[in-house]
Amino acid sequence: MDAVGFHITGAFDKILDITECHLMDDINNQIRNDIRQYALQNGLEFYDLRQNRGLLRSLMIRTSNTGELMFLVQFRIETPEEQQQADDLMKHISESFPQITSLLYVDNHKANDTFADQEIHVVKGKDHIFEQMEDLRFKVGPKSFYQTNTEQAYELYKVARSFAFDGLEKDKPLVYDLYTGTGTIANFVAKQA
Repeated sequence: MDAVGFHITGAFDKILDITECHLMDDINNQIRNDIRQYALQNGLEFYDLRQNRGLLRSLMIRTSNTGELMFLVQFRIETPEEQQQADDLMKHISESFPQITSLLYVDNHKANDTFADQEIHVVKGKDHIFEQMEDLRFKVGPKSFYQTNTEQAYELYKVARSFAFDGLEKDKPLVYDLYTGTGTIANFVAKQA
């Protein structure tokens, strides 16, 4: 299937081809549609999960509230010809979208899309971007867990802080950071503790 979009609910191996997503910044649509057109014009093979073959596996985009943009392409490169196709695509993306501040790719041969154990290749920029929440700056890499909707995360964190401290008589309560993953909420409430 030659599609660039999102997984169809209940079908791990099928992609719904879309041209416009209203949930993300329009740069997502521009990049995704450009890659689809480039791939079709240049004969790049889309990944087939059942066969575990094909060059173009997945795309990941992160737009930060600091104005940075991370874009990662996940490939499955088998031959020198496919490596050249991947290099050419990455050059095309870099030239077509100068607003990308962190352009990366992964060569993943596994039968799933997880890449926590895979080497990240930096094509342009840095291997990370930053997110800002009040006076905190978080360094976010392609393997980092960080809230995908940072505006809503900020609202959620404010509610968590309110629940943690409202009604406490103590001026500076003690906060324990237990089992919270990367500890972003604990860091967010720490200056009041």
